[in-house]
Amino acid sequence: MIANPAIAAVLVDWGTSRLRLWAVDHDGTVLGEARSGEGMGATEPRAFEGILEHHLVELGAGPQVPVMMCGMVGSRQGWQEAPYVEVPARLDTIIERAQPVSGTPRHVRILPGIADRSLETPDVMRSEETQLLGLGRIAGDRADGLVCMPGTHAKWVWMDDGATQVSGFATALTGDLFAALSGASVLRHSLSGGDGLDGAAFDAAVRAAIAEPAQMLMRLFAIRSRALLHGADAAQASATLSGTIIGQDIAGALARFGKPERLTLVGGGTLGALYARALDLVGIATDVFDGEVLARAGLSTAAGRIWPDMFGATPHAAASG
Repeated sequence: MIANPAIAAVLVDWGTSRLRLWAVDHDGTVLGEARSGEGMGATEPRAFEGILEHHLVELGAGPQVPVMMCGMVGSRQGWQEAPYVEVPARLDTIIERAQPVSGTPRHVRILPGIADRSLETPDVMRSEETQLLGLGRIAGDRADGLVCMPGTHAKWVWMDDGATQVSGFATALTGDLFAALSGASVLRHSLSGGDGLDGAAFDAAVRAAIAEPAQMLMRLFAIRSRALLHGADAAQASATLSGTIIGQDIAGALARFGKPERLTLVGGGTLGALYARALDLVGIATDVFDGEVLARAGLSTAAGRIWPDMFGATPHAAASG
């Protein structure tokens, strides 16, 4: 493909299971994008540059176009490690410590993740810090306080100082737990064959998990018992499992960070809607932002700071909800 001279930078979110790229102009307007399943988990270290260059050529990015990346590509198992920034972590520091990738003629940098190295609450994140960078850019001090980021590993983040700093965060094994219990435990017999989600069962499970979090393990087995003894169908069982895990996650976050009147919810789709519903049940309002928009905004902000002469985007987006 012929190089497109309008491309000022390429923004890349390279996670464990997927790769996303956006070619943008000097104003941050997306000129082209690419998505693939070539995640870090399926890529050998020596293959990263070749995969990236293939997609850059397809997008029309010439050899002078810089690339800003985030995600697991910067982990120890990735292309090149971008060492963690420790909490309290200023978002400006994340940009300052963007790691140049060695051995490639193109200007490529990887944003670092954030770590809590305390013995009591050790934790790590990669790629979410870039969404938080975008959130700070878009929402400003409106994002101060608690941020909920649902996903395979849900993040709860405390932002302060005008949403310019991550003072603490916690990760919950939510998505992995749902997948393990629904696919490899006795509960799979009660969940198979269902379609849709029972809203009443979900709400009841959320309320029960938050009211009595210590009974989680017993409540999980009751999903199977309810199907055997009372004929609960797969939609009820799935909703109860989802509501129990999400409710337990929220209960843990409230115990760690306290209960706000309002928080920022990063994420869309079914999972984001379920978290918004669960938070509403406990009286917490949400300002909802799309995670992909935030990731792109965060990468744009970093690229504009690192390469100001080539790229100076000012991303814009609005909250919903």
